[in-house]
Amino acid sequence: MCYFDYRLYKRVKKIIFILKIAIPAVIIGYLFLYAFTPQSFTYKKPQLITISKGSSLKEIVYKLYAQKLVNNPYLFYLIGFISGYSRYIQAGTYYVSINRSPASIYYEFVNGKVARAKVVIPPGLNIFDIAQVLSKDKITAKKLFLKKCFDRKFLLSIKIDAKSAEGFLYPDTYVFKINSKPQNIIKRMVSEFFIKTKNLKPTYKDLIIASLIIKEADENDKNSAGFISSVIHNRLRINMPLDIDSSSIYALNLTMYKNYLKTGDRYKPIFHMKQIYLKAKSPYNTYMNYGLPPTPIANPDIEAIKAAIHQAKTKYLYYISTKKGKTIFSDSLAGQIKNIDKYLK
Repeated sequence: MCYFDYRLYKRVKKIIFILKIAIPAVIIGYLFLYAFTPQSFTYKKPQLITISKGSSLKEIVYKLYAQKLVNNPYLFYLIGFISGYSRYIQAGTYYVSINRSPASIYYEFVNGKVARAKVVIPPGLNIFDIAQVLSKDKITAKKLFLKKCFDRKFLLSIKIDAKSAEGFLYPDTYVFKINSKPQNIIKRMVSEFFIKTKNLKPTYKDLIIASLIIKEADENDKNSAGFISSVIHNRLRINMPLDIDSSSIYALNLTMYKNYLKTGDRYKPIFHMKQIYLKAKSPYNTYMNYGLPPTPIANPDIEAIKAAIHQAKTKYLYYISTKKGKTIFSDSLAGQIKNIDKYLK
């Protein structure tokens, strides 16, 4: 004879009911805790990760796991799948750290909070120097940036009718995306140039002179730029060679860049090789040629451009830089020799 234990039945039914609620609640609670808890409490430096357009969630999670930025790829994937984040992840380069929670990482991906870097471009850097700075901060590739700076078709599209972007990349503090397209960086800097010079409307000749001024002037002397400008204008007026070292050095940078494109050998800007640049046959060699170099040799700020347009009224033809960095001017060769004996010997 079989007896039905109703009380046991109700107890089992109640337990099953509780389990049906408890198990999903525990799983959801665990996932919730995992989603909003840092994956590691031991500090590790954030790493850059690039998500390509069209990447699947599996590919993204695998990439993160391969770089040890995710401690549990299955749970990380599950969070992205259940939440629906995977449908809204934006392509780009991001800083990711295992010290952050999965939810915060997905938040960056979904909202396109791509990695950015603050970069300072001081007055007087040329395009080769700027390429070095941008490459060091992983903002863009050096070679690609320089190629765009010499891309005639691209330059014309941004209203620059010149051989290169030299002179038009305005020195300032910028915030750029990591792994930016070089044309976007150039456009931004050129746009800043046009904004800053809107009222001045400098000619290309003004920019060339301003670039010489910014390389030669004493940054600690407010009058230096205007006086350097007067020396340049005075020499041009009497057809006297400018004898400016920085212009001749620029020619070597151009030569090394051309060789770099052909051979792929490591490129480094030249800063001081006097025994070479004084003998170099180049239109930038202002010891061997009369007049201005064919292009700007650096990127001047607004003060240098103003000085190029509105030079000081002097008779100066010479100047030297003392050991302390001060610029001394003279209007005759005799005065120049006297200053050399006084300040440099």
